[in-house]
Amino acid sequence: MKASVPTVLDAPPRAHDARRVSGGSLARAFEVARLDLAFHLKRPLTWMLLLILALIAFGLSTGDMRIMSGDSEVGGKKAFITSMFAQAQLHSILALLVHGFFAAVAFGLAILRDDEQKVGEVLHATPLTVGEYVWGKFAALVALFACALVFQAGASAFCNHALATAESAEFVGPFSLANYLVPAFVFALPTLVFVAGTSMLVGTWTRKPVLVFLLPTALLLVCIFFLWDFSPAWLSLAWNRTLMLVDPAGFRWLNETWLKVDKGVDFYNTQSVGLDASFAASRMAFLGLGLTCVLAVQWRLERVLRGSSSAGAMRGGKVEAAEMPRAELGALASVPATPPTLLAGIAHVARAELAELKSQPGLYLFVPLILLQVIGTFLVTTGAFDTPLLVTSGMAAVGSMNTLTLCVCLLLTFYTTESLERERARGLAPIYYATPVRSASMLFGKSIANCAVAGVILLAAFVACAIVQLVQGKVAIDLVPFVVTWGGLLLPTFLVWSAFVTLVYALSRNRYATYGIALGAMVLMGWLQMRDKITWASNWNLWSAARWSDLGPFELIGRELLLNRLAYLALAVCFFAVAVRAFPRRGLDAASFVERIKPASLLRASLRLAPFWIPPAALLVVLAVDVRDGFQSSKAKKLAKDYWKKNVQTWKDAKKPTITALECDLALDPPRRFLHSKGAFTLLNDQKEPIARFAVTRGAHWRDTAWTIDGAKTDVEDRAGLVIVAPRTPLAPGASLVLGFEFEGFFPEGATENGGNASEFVLPSGAVLTSFRPTFTPLMGFQDGVGLDPEDQPDPKQWPEDHWVGITEGGFGNNTTMTTRITVTLPAEYQANSVGELVEDVVEGGRRRVTWKSDHPVDFANVIAGKWAVKRGAGTAIYHHPSHDYNVDEMLVALDGARRFYGEWFGAFPWKELKLSEFAGHAGYAQGFPTNITFSENIGFLTESKPDAEAAFMVTAHEAAHQWWGNMLTPGRGPGGDVLSEGMAHFAVALLMEELQGERERIAFLAKIEDTYGKERQVDSEKALVKLTGDRPGDTTVLYDKGGWAAWMLLNHMGRERMLAGCRELIQRFEHGPDHPVIEDYLAVLREHAADATAFDAFTRQWYFDVVVPRYVIESATKTRDGDAWQVEFELANRGTSTMPVEIAAVNGARWPDPATKPADEGSVQAAAPKTQSSWRESRTSTTLSAGESKKLVLRCAFDPERLVVDPDAKVLMLERKKAERKL
Repeated sequence: MKASVPTVLDAPPRAHDARRVSGGSLARAFEVARLDLAFHLKRPLTWMLLLILALIAFGLSTGDMRIMSGDSEVGGKKAFITSMFAQAQLHSILALLVHGFFAAVAFGLAILRDDEQKVGEVLHATPLTVGEYVWGKFAALVALFACALVFQAGASAFCNHALATAESAEFVGPFSLANYLVPAFVFALPTLVFVAGTSMLVGTWTRKPVLVFLLPTALLLVCIFFLWDFSPAWLSLAWNRTLMLVDPAGFRWLNETWLKVDKGVDFYNTQSVGLDASFAASRMAFLGLGLTCVLAVQWRLERVLRGSSSAGAMRGGKVEAAEMPRAELGALASVPATPPTLLAGIAHVARAELAELKSQPGLYLFVPLILLQVIGTFLVTTGAFDTPLLVTSGMAAVGSMNTLTLCVCLLLTFYTTESLERERARGLAPIYYATPVRSASMLFGKSIANCAVAGVILLAAFVACAIVQLVQGKVAIDLVPFVVTWGGLLLPTFLVWSAFVTLVYALSRNRYATYGIALGAMVLMGWLQMRDKITWASNWNLWSAARWSDLGPFELIGRELLLNRLAYLALAVCFFAVAVRAFPRRGLDAASFVERIKPASLLRASLRLAPFWIPPAALLVVLAVDVRDGFQSSKAKKLAKDYWKKNVQTWKDAKKPTITALECDLALDPPRRFLHSKGAFTLLNDQKEPIARFAVTRGAHWRDTAWTIDGAKTDVEDRAGLVIVAPRTPLAPGASLVLGFEFEGFFPEGATENGGNASEFVLPSGAVLTSFRPTFTPLMGFQDGVGLDPEDQPDPKQWPEDHWVGITEGGFGNNTTMTTRITVTLPAEYQANSVGELVEDVVEGGRRRVTWKSDHPVDFANVIAGKWAVKRGAGTAIYHHPSHDYNVDEMLVALDGARRFYGEWFGAFPWKELKLSEFAGHAGYAQGFPTNITFSENIGFLTESKPDAEAAFMVTAHEAAHQWWGNMLTPGRGPGGDVLSEGMAHFAVALLMEELQGERERIAFLAKIEDTYGKERQVDSEKALVKLTGDRPGDTTVLYDKGGWAAWMLLNHMGRERMLAGCRELIQRFEHGPDHPVIEDYLAVLREHAADATAFDAFTRQWYFDVVVPRYVIESATKTRDGDAWQVEFELANRGTSTMPVEIAAVNGARWPDPATKPADEGSVQAAAPKTQSSWRESRTSTTLSAGESKKLVLRCAFDPERLVVDPDAKVLMLERKKAERKL
């Protein structure tokens, strides 16, 4: 016999059923809503939501989350956090991130709760209709969450305006009620109604509480990891528009329409969010979908109550709720009369729970969802130049950790809570808790079964990663990284979270309180992560802490990972132990409860549990001490700040000699992170006055330091890391001395703070050391800005207009070139590269000794070591990890091409060999030292290059360009100097791509960096190129992307030969100093080669001395047949801020052949450069539009034109190029 539990759907039809279904009373619906609202106002879930919203409002009132616009300088215009745009951004995110899950709990379980409370017979035996019942409950919850939205708006307004501090006041604008309420109801309310209606439908239709969380979980994953972030330059406008409209939160539309291309702080601070018709229709559609789902709920209940469903359907609706779970009772029925052992009980409960899980459809829905999410994440992940990355097994395992952590922890919250609640909800608790199975067995058994969900998810994720690797077809699948990463790092996360949820349920004895506290804990963790307040000791879920390298997996953070995982495994055991003691197998006795919470009782309980809480506490203390003493700790930051505070006033502008020679004997022990350095600088006083004292900066990792002058030991003054050297006699102008140094140390020393990066290091995978930091040699002079937090950084220096006149110091710290001789000793299995020519390579006693000597003067030096394979070209070489050969051929083509063509265009390459070396991806960057380029593994080597997007070629060409722009020509110190390094390197890439790959690739490259410039520039703080210091937000894209584009446009303006002749002369004139050029010098030299100096001045005045950029829009366009020809009439407007000649083409067909047809033989790359396809036809005209001007133009074509294209050859930098096309 199967026990039957009456349910809402099982109530027999009454005589008034027909009237209940068809009739209705607003008063009865209102009474249902009133009672339900009163009930929900008393629930902990509601108050937890309000508390979270209040804390978020308070936290965001500091201005940490605001629109990236405005001027960062003191007194500059700031984007208000009180503007409608800022509040719209906030509401669109929080509606899904916070409200969505609370709404899913409330709406999805609304009818199931009545079923569990067995009030169905009472409700449906009254004149109350199904419609009144359903819509009354729905209205109550909508009113509750609408009030929560109003509360959120009110809390934000109060915190922003009433609690404004001196620091946050500059981000607070005038109060406007509309700025808070309009975004709440335009962005958040439709999302809420959509989630509410669908959750109620899923809960009522399936009668599976876990399934109500499917939609918010799916939406969160899709939005965070795809919809809100995926916007590559190649995405078409139509697809981009589609993605905007299907985003239930509306954030993508807001970002793509209004925020991505900066409109200026005045616009954001004063204007309302303008809604277009399609977006308004999208919001109404989500509202309509939510309400339609509620109608479906009503229809479902009416259908059952009428008895019109088939017997099979009725049985399907009743079995889940009405029958005892066979698997569960079957397992318990086999338990012997005597109490089973702990392990036997765990096994019985786990088997029962696993049988229950197998019958749950939720698992079969969540697994494909997560599989698709992981696949989508890696297929759309982009790297350098907005191109996809190759996915190695290690990168896939670590790269999916955040997605899997978020998803599985959410699922464990739902599954664990519902598992613990199941017996009570089905009325089986008295029977279940009376069995001889121990509480520990019950809880551990349920947790083990629920963690099986995590196992299934991980298996699906592995399949997803394998699919991505097979689709890419380059990287072999390796099981080891998945086992190490997911087994060693993720499983402890799932165990501790499952234990935490179990503990919360055991203490609260309430499903909704458990959901509220668990979701609140996740929100709090996310908030702390966003505020960078998490360390290894508190990062229980390892969010963004792990970083994989194929060259050295977890070598930087291995100890911290081990301690963290052990600590939280021990904490999971502690949580379970407390949960077992608190698990409610009997009803709550008020007297015993009061006795339990007395201090003495709590103390005795804590002492009894000491064996469980002491181990995690001890491990966390050890971990916290490691972090405190690590190289990224607050202690290390204070030492760096002390360096600045003690020396800035005295030594900031102090004169220093220049380095003319560097000799260094460097011993490396990578497995120990150890180095020993002994060397000497030959210093020349190139100043006009004698130098009595000068400063050098040492590294924080230096130990056992010794200094000499001309070979004699000397005493120095150490001022918090700044070493003051005083020669016995002042160093006269033109005189030299030899400064010797010796030290040893571990580098990096100690732990990271929370994962983190290391841009320079000595680790088992190898070493990266540069003369830009005092890692293996000291730095000359005081390093301004070291140790300052971003908010403490001063405004950029205001330079005089004539700062470039006369002798300008070098921008990279040295005024003259120098010779180098660097000897590196290290284990024999490693190789070491440095600048110049290899003159010695000897292996003795298991140690390798290499010596690199500069064969042409250099400005700076580096050392890189690793275990490499080598591939050589024509005077070039690439040193790479043996398994990272995917793009080596392509990179070698770029190196060979750069050496040949850059040499022709900018001056002969003066060194014997140009080499490129790979290092572990503990930081993602590339640097172009003289003859010795260094690449992180995830730059170039692991880029997924395709025929139409050879990203590895691009990155290699850029860094190779620094041999000329940055090394042979060292920029001067001052505004605009770095444009001659980074901007001209981008310019060189465009030239080389056109030369070796063709016009299509050059256009694609320029379009990509143009798109980056449009996304990342900040209108109000952007300075002219001659004023650019690189210190302001948004300066980086101006430096690289606009700088490169300005040079490309100048080439088109001057003519290729004149421009390149000017570049060669510039490098020849400034290569050996002592003067170093900035933009004014660059333009002065180029002007000498201009055919028309007046036109040259007009061009450079716009693009170098002003901040301008056009934005072309085709306002209207029509085509008409005119005999055998076609005529296109259109109106072109410039909504931007420049005056430039621009071409417009009416076109038909495909301009370029399919990239897949390009020959694979890179040796014939020039022959493979795509030419215009024969089917392509075009007709062009040109015009010049000033800012705000529009013109009506006519084009005649001998063919039927398909579309109009502004600037088809990418000769003019513009904003929103995609919108400068129009179909005809």
